Amino acid sequence: MGGHEPRPKIQGKEVSGTSSVLNAFFNPRGVAVIGASDDPKKLGYEVFKNLREYRGGRVYPVNPRREYVQGVKAFKSVLEVPDPVDMAAIVVPKKFVKQALIECGERGVKAVVIITAGFSETGPEGARDEEELVRIARKYGIRIVGPNCVGVMNTRADLNATFIMPAKKGSVAFISQSGALGGAIIYKTVKEKVGFSKFVSVGNMADVDFTDLMEYLANDPETTAIALYVEGLKNGKRFMEVARRVTKVKPVIALKGGRSEAGSKAVASHTGSLAGNFRVYEAAFRQAGILVADTIDEMISMARAFTQPLPKGRRVAVLTNAGGAGVLLTDQLEARGLRLADLSEGTREHLRSFLPPIASVRNPVDTTAGARGEDYYECVKALMRDEGVDLLIVACVVPTFAGMTPTEHAEGALKALREVRSEGIEKPVLAMFMAGHVSEKAREVLEGNGIPTYERPEDAAAAAEALVKYAAIRLNVA
Repeated sequence: MGGHEPRPKIQGKEVSGTSSVLNAFFNPRGVAVIGASDDPKKLGYEVFKNLREYRGGRVYPVNPRREYVQGVKAFKSVLEVPDPVDMAAIVVPKKFVKQALIECGERGVKAVVIITAGFSETGPEGARDEEELVRIARKYGIRIVGPNCVGVMNTRADLNATFIMPAKKGSVAFISQSGALGGAIIYKTVKEKVGFSKFVSVGNMADVDFTDLMEYLANDPETTAIALYVEGLKNGKRFMEVARRVTKVKPVIALKGGRSEAGSKAVASHTGSLAGNFRVYEAAFRQAGILVADTIDEMISMARAFTQPLPKGRRVAVLTNAGGAGVLLTDQLEARGLRLADLSEGTREHLRSFLPPIASVRNPVDTTAGARGEDYYECVKALMRDEGVDLLIVACVVPTFAGMTPTEHAEGALKALREVRSEGIEKPVLAMFMAGHVSEKAREVLEGNGIPTYERPEDAAAAAEALVKYAAIRLNVA
């Protein structure tokens, strides 16, 4: 249910070696952790512990002072690690990073994550040290993520080359210029049961940057949307060129940090990047087809929407069992430039035939609180079949009124969607189930069937707007 139209591959020449080499960050046949530790207080402990869950290849600890790390035979150098080693994570003090990178080059490792900080974000001396790392990488044909980063994840392979908890499995790829903020968002989304396909903390972007990763992820079948937290760009021209191509095949959503003058100064001290004028970035993003989010919640809400097909217009139908929810959704939709669909007389007559007299059969459709799962089944069928509806939002405020089960409204909606989609009706559907933990099981039912489900009207409306705006970019619809 809720599948996509097939997404074409990006046309045109890729950056040399980008796809094959970057794939080593997400699907390595072997990984070396340089700086793996037995000390729980060190980052090398967490990185190695997390990577031990990886299903795609062997993970080797490198520590010259230890024979075993966390019960696994250790190696004094990456040069001693047996084949194959496609990726290395460097988690050693800064003074040892250069030598570790040289040894990776001599060993033939092509993908290196440098988690260690203390480079360009600290000033001119650190920037010179970072430039030297780049020269070494170029000499050996290495691609670097970082330095000063949290690391990378591929949830579908249980690859967690970071020192934070793993994200839940999902279909949104998230690239963050701030490691700590990226980590906080992972923790937040785990609690909210929202998943990601890939996560990359790019850090200082000495080498691999947003542009490289967008290009790679555009052709990643496990990713339906790409979310970016951006503070600054180092090669705006190339970013724009690639973004224009990527957004033709896959949605990109950006949250820009450093919008204010004070925020721009904070960016410079954070990653050493120049934030630039927000309005310039915003205009450039929109010109490239990138959707712009104003908050973290909005970015996540927008990105999650793309498990759904694209709408053919901006006419939204709202189904709810409480008038207040319909009113709030209507306000949010209108504020975002969407409009309520005018339901046909045939649709309204059908709704009158089974809903109580006090129900509203105009959009938003208010079934009243007594509506059961079978009422949602009939309403969803009717609204999806209405030719004046481009997108449907199914809202449920209190799902357990008068002996109702927690999931019956969700199950009724899903039954209807299966039926209409078997008829060839492919319209996007979003859900809003608002009753906190009481609605948790219903949200799980919907999410498990590919229906993005939100708790707040503003989040559901942001998702609807993202679908409509991206449809305009992709399908050239109004």
